[in-house]
Order: sequence, then structure tokens, then C-alpha cells
Amino acid sequence: MKSIAVLNKDLTEKITGLKTSPSLETALSGLRETEPIDKLLLVLIDKSGSMGGIMETLPKIDIAWQVFKDELMPNMTNWTFGILAFDDFVTWIVMPTTNTKALTTVPVLGGSTHMGEALQFAWNWVRSNAKSARFILLTDGMANDMPKEQIISMAKENKSIPIDTVGIGQGTFDYDPDFLQNLSSITGGIFSAARSVRLLADTIKKLSPQERPLLGTVKE
Repeated sequence: MKSIAVLNKDLTEKITGLKTSPSLETALSGLRETEPIDKLLLVLIDKSGSMGGIMETLPKIDIAWQVFKDELMPNMTNWTFGILAFDDFVTWIVMPTTNTKALTTVPVLGGSTHMGEALQFAWNWVRSNAKSARFILLTDGMANDMPKEQIISMAKENKSIPIDTVGIGQGTFDYDPDFLQNLSSITGGIFSAARSVRLLADTIKKLSPQERPLLGTVKE
């Protein structure tokens, strides 16, 4: 039978081994990755069929994606960002990350505009995964998954998280500027109308964390 001293020595060696084992480090790394995010910018982008419409020379979705690369990514220092896209479904295009090279393939366009579901998903996700956040919502249309009044009601329940809204389109447009303005106003965000590529680029740069460090505290 081992003595108490030997048992203590064996236990100490096991604990020491655990502290340095690669498997434990991997596990701890996974746990650290699930810690609440301090500064999260979540972009919700409309990828319904109408985003394939031409704005100046290119589809609106292509222009928006390039603007994100040029004007948003260089201004994300010390922030985490994620991109959710919505059409008939809500899809992660970029899971929250600090990797500013994560924007690769332009989202494939879908059907309708499930904006309400996208916002609902975003609010639920940040409630479980972030300490503070802000949303940028970019669309060229109107929600057709739930009434505007219902979305506004949900926004009032989640008004601690600012939503900056951007309506994209030239000339006559299909989005509702009053609705987007209301959505932003309720949450402490701002509404911008981007009727040209240049205006969209200027808007996204102004909404980037470097120029607009606004965040809202996530309430459980």
C-alpha cells in the first residue's frame, strides 16, 4: 500500500500533468472562446432577390460587400464583427470573429425579406454571447415575414442595442424610410439613405467602430 506521502506525490504529478497537457489547453481554449464578447458589431444584410438590382454599374449586393471590405474592415480594431444575411432564411455569412479577412464570397441571393426573423435571431444571439453590441441593418426592401408594428414592438423590448439602418437604392426605392428611421430612433441608432455607391461607402465608414464607437449593453 502506498504511503500518504507517495499518494500526495502521485496526485501532484497528475495535476501538474493536466495543467500542461495539450488536450486540456485545447479544452480551455474552447471555453475561452465562449466567453461573452466585449465589443460586437453585427451586420444584418438583406440578400433577397431585389439586392441583385443594378446600382450604377453593379448589383447592390456586390457593391455592399465591396464597401464592407474597403470601409468597414480596416476600421474594426479591437472589435469583433459578424455578418448575418436574410432572405427566406437567416444565415451566418461570417460567424463573429476578429479576422478582417473573413469576407470572401459574396452571398448568394435568395427570395423574400425576412427582416423580422433576422432581428429576432440577432437579439437572441447577442443576449447569450455578448456583453455589448451594435447592429448595422442594410436593406433595399421591406420586411415581409411579419408586420412592421411587430418588429417595432420587439425593438422596444431590445432598445438597449443600437440599430443603425441603411436603405440602399437609387431613385425610387422599395424600402420604407419611415420604418427604418423609427427602428433606429427607438434604439438610439441612426438612419441613412444610400442612393449612390459613394454615399454607401461614406455611410459605412461613418458607421465603423473607428468613427462611431457607440455600443449598447446587452440585457439578459
